Amino acid sequence: MRFIADSMLGDVARWLRMLGYDTVYSKNIKDYEILRIAERDDRVILTRDISLVRRARKRGLRAILIDSTEIVDVLTKISLKTGIEVKFKEKETRCPYCNTLLIIITKAEALSFVPPSVGAKYDKFWKCPKCGKIYWQGNHWRTISEIIEKVNKNVINIRSANLRRGVKSEGSHRP
Repeated sequence: MRFIADSMLGDVARWLRMLGYDTVYSKNIKDYEILRIAERDDRVILTRDISLVRRARKRGLRAILIDSTEIVDVLTKISLKTGIEVKFKEKETRCPYCNTLLIIITKAEALSFVPPSVGAKYDKFWKCPKCGKIYWQGNHWRTISEIIEKVNKNVINIRSANLRRGVKSEGSHRP
């Protein structure tokens, strides 16, 4: 599953990239470019713009209207609509800034790039082969894990409620 996010959804693009989903994003991307790229690359459009959703659907493109600013709600909606798995996969994570697949590097390699305090505290590191940024599961990781857990609970609860009501879930199949 691949995505393209409009200029208002940089935070969503970073989350999807971290979760391993190829997500095109630029602050300066125009609607006509989003439609062209989505069509060319078979991407799901993520937008806060209802008129963009309507234009995409007229062209037979998949588009999701993002109507919340809460990341838990946004990721829940995307998962329900597309069937994506909201899970951190350390070998599939992408650079939140440039969308390139990250590579796992050894602690010894990371030590030349990170402050000594980081090297002393953490053992697992990733590097972006394109932009050179180094990543690790720092203090913020607890919050990230909590958000992922909340999203997955929401998805399960909503799918269960829909099953009880006899409503077919849009993303109940694997894409």
